[in-house]
Formats: sequence, C-alpha cells, structure tokens
Amino acid sequence: MYRAGAMQGKAWVATVLSVFVCVAVLVFFAGTAHAGAGNFTVKTTSVSESNGEWHVKVRIDLPRAPGMMHIPMRFTFSKEVVDERAIMSKGADPVHHRMVLDTPPKQIQSMDVDFADASGKVFKSTYFEFDLRRDGGYFEAGEYVVSLAGPDGDVGGSQKITLTGDNPPVYRGAMDFGGGDSGGKKKNSNIQSVSSGLDGGQQVASNDDNGPAAPGNTEVAAEGNGGSMVPGSAYNKTAEEEAVQGHPSGCGCVAAGLFAGLGPLPPTAALLGLGLGAVALVLARRRRDKRDRA
Repeated sequence: MYRAGAMQGKAWVATVLSVFVCVAVLVFFAGTAHAGAGNFTVKTTSVSESNGEWHVKVRIDLPRAPGMMHIPMRFTFSKEVVDERAIMSKGADPVHHRMVLDTPPKQIQSMDVDFADASGKVFKSTYFEFDLRRDGGYFEAGEYVVSLAGPDGDVGGSQKITLTGDNPPVYRGAMDFGGGDSGGKKKNSNIQSVSSGLDGGQQVASNDDNGPAAPGNTEVAAEGNGGSMVPGSAYNKTAEEEAVQGHPSGCGCVAAGLFAGLGPLPPTAALLGLGLGAVALVLARRRRDKRDRA
C-alpha cells in the first residue's frame, strides 16, 4: 500500500513537470514570434504643416537583414480625430474643435524603404523619411494611428501621430436669411444699385399693354385654308366591308342538298332539314329490309 501511494505521488509530480514544460515552451515560442515581427517607431509624433505637407520620420527594425536593398512596405493611416476650425458667429474668428470620428477612415501609402547605405551594405534597421500631402484629399490636421506591414506581415505595433496645422474654416453658426432693418437697407452690405441702361427701369411688367394686333413688316401672316387633316375618302367603306354588310349572325351551318337555291338558312330551318333527312334515310332502310325479306 505504501508503494502504491509513492507511485501515485511520482505520477502527480511527473504530470506537473510536463505541464510546466509545455507552458514554458509556449511562452518561449510566443516571445520569439513577437520578436521576429520586428519593431516600428514613429520618431516625429507631432509634425507641423509646411507648404501643405507634413514631413514624417520613422525607424524600422527587422528581425534580420532583408535580401534586397529596397523593400516594398505599406503604411496604413487611420484618421481618428480632426482639428476643426469652426466659425460660431458671423464675422468671428475660427475656433479649434477636436472632432472625434465614429468610424475612422483608412488610407494606405505604399513605399519602397531603403535598408542599405551608400556602399550597398544591407542592414536590418533603418531610418525612413517621407511626406504626407494635404492635396490628396485625406490628410488634414488631426490625430492618426499608423501601422506598418512588409512582405512577411506586420512590423511592430501601431503608433500615434499628430499632424498640426490650420484646416479650412467651417461655419457652424445660425444662418441669417433676413439681414435687413426697418428702412429696407441691408446691414453690412456693400451691394450698390447700378443701372447700365439695359434693364426695364422702374416699369413693372404687365399683361394689359395693348400691342399691335396686326403683324409687322418682318412677320409672316397665314393665308388661305390648310384643309382638313382627315381626307373625305376615309369615311368610304371598302369592298370587303360592303361584302360583309347585311349578313345574318349565326353558326353558319347549312344542310347539304337541302334548300340549296335559297341561300343561307336560319339555325332552326337547318335543324329541321337535318331531321327530315334523317327520317327519310330511316324510311328508305326499312323499305329495303322488307323487300329483302319478301
């Protein structure tokens, strides 16, 4: 019994050691995989605008030196906050507002990153500089989250960067559609009344003016009668319509050989003719049967 307990204790210790070894192996490989992804750092976390563009500087560390001097890489920018310059009232100066976007739009910038020096030697780390231009329609003063990806996947983690500058002002005040005083003159208006002599002046348009009824010398008056648009022959019946006119309506059934010279018969006469023909056929058959028996 003592030996059985000792064996159970050894089995329990072996199980604990195996679990510990598995956890250590997982942690080691996870750390190796994370280190193999490299590192990405934005050196200029806040950049000022100059001539409509922002100059950005980053550092990229790969796990090993690449096989080429230039590596194609993708920078993904997510716009999270926009520095809005809002005008709250007419004639007031713009006020900066931090406007957070609910759904950050993304923009991908593909660039070739140089990992070699002037002699052609390739390194695993490099400093890379590039410009972001406002005229592209996406970049403006605000806050962004940028991530980097290379041919082998993502490099490092996401970084934050702030682009400072003056965005175009946006009017957020109430719209004034009146703008006039009791005298009928507009306030703060530089509009002046100028007459060029080409308008109608102070005369109000009216439909009561009696102009000349007769055509002028340059106008053309209609003469004569143009005639009817529907010709008179349109009311004449065709030969086909004349042939159909006056025919009685019915099924069109006529007994063959009966009343041939009388033309079409009504339905009742036709049925009567068929009945008489049937009776005549029956009587003729009976006479023939009596003759055969005799």
